[in-house]
Amino acid sequence: MFVARGYKTFSAVVGALRSRPAAVAGPRSVAGQRGFSTLMFALIGLLAGTSLAVPALQLAAGTLTSSVGPSASIDARSAAEHALWRLSFDPAVHDDMTGSPPMAAYVLGFASGDASVTIVASSDPPADNGLTASLLVTPNLVPEETPTTVTYTLTLTNDDTEPHDVTRFEANPSGSFNPAYLTGTTSGATTQDPIYQASEWRWDLVTPIAVAGFGGTSSMSWQMSVDEDDGQYWVRGTVRVDNIGNVDAPLSGSVRATEVNDLLVTTVVTPTEVVAGSPQVYTYTIDITNNGASDYTPEFVKHWTSTLFDHDTDTTTGISTADPSRNHDVINSRWEWTWNISGVTISPSSTVTLSFDMTATLLPNTYFSTSGIRVEEDENANGQETTASTGDTAPIGVIRSFTITATHNGKTITVVAKVTASGVEIVSWVES
Repeated sequence: MFVARGYKTFSAVVGALRSRPAAVAGPRSVAGQRGFSTLMFALIGLLAGTSLAVPALQLAAGTLTSSVGPSASIDARSAAEHALWRLSFDPAVHDDMTGSPPMAAYVLGFASGDASVTIVASSDPPADNGLTASLLVTPNLVPEETPTTVTYTLTLTNDDTEPHDVTRFEANPSGSFNPAYLTGTTSGATTQDPIYQASEWRWDLVTPIAVAGFGGTSSMSWQMSVDEDDGQYWVRGTVRVDNIGNVDAPLSGSVRATEVNDLLVTTVVTPTEVVAGSPQVYTYTIDITNNGASDYTPEFVKHWTSTLFDHDTDTTTGISTADPSRNHDVINSRWEWTWNISGVTISPSSTVTLSFDMTATLLPNTYFSTSGIRVEEDENANGQETTASTGDTAPIGVIRSFTITATHNGKTITVVAKVTASGVEIVSWVES
């Protein structure tokens, strides 16, 4: 048996496939499967009677030329190479997958005999359209009644299997919030100033921006001047996507204006990238730092997640060891987890921590969370408002892995691969 592990990227294979001549030997679908796209026929390079070896693949250390291995035929390798190309460049293969777990099966014809190919995904495809919007606000804690420049960053992440075109970015302040856009501060997907209409800012893109699938992103930033009384002020961020419609960011892109403006909340999570389809434990760590000159006394810490997450009992450590309560944030369709804190003081120049585990089985997408703290020194009348928060943070990228099995004349190649916005990443390649 010939086994190769630790592949970095498949760019060499992709480049070779893009440049090869049209195929003469063609694929045949298995019963229940639709055929290949005509584009694939034009790009795959399977020559009748002249099989293709897999090009040199980049390893973690050194280079492997898999075509010299004795375990499998060159045509079997060509069939596996063909399937890898389809995963990244032929959306039809994803549409053709059926069942649970989703799979596709087909036959490739060679002069030396047929090769049977199956592709099995680790999970179902992304829920809905696989598009996620997030809005980051920096700083999100400002002094009340003091003009302060705030930067907003609106990002669309595309976890679908094909590109989508962005045509517009929008920012809609809620309620009485009326920040002033600072002319000439837009950057990223466009540098044009927005149109202000019907109480919202709108950036219409002259040329739509194509956002690659499998985790591709498009972002835009702008600055506003904020001068508000004590309170929490939200902006709804929206990205318009051609043939899809509006993709809204959760209503977590907020600015808190307060006299207590020297607390910093940060949240990290591990792991940050996982394969979809299996239960996974995630460890969250929330740090609250006092950058001021006075003590602060925490009342509670809140953490918002997708409703796919469950808190793991008895895993909380730090400023609390209790399990949190859970409420449903109906507006944003997410869980709100709350830890009541007592007997804790955050001294100047010090940091306190809350850590806990959560478990979720996630579909392909990008999942954000938000964390915040309320302190007793906060005099805002709304006792459930956080004094300081993170906004959307701690992203978890969830991608599908695919297992390819190519069998030709009694020889088999099994490949496990992931597909990202930058191409195909091989996890393992086994020949037998």
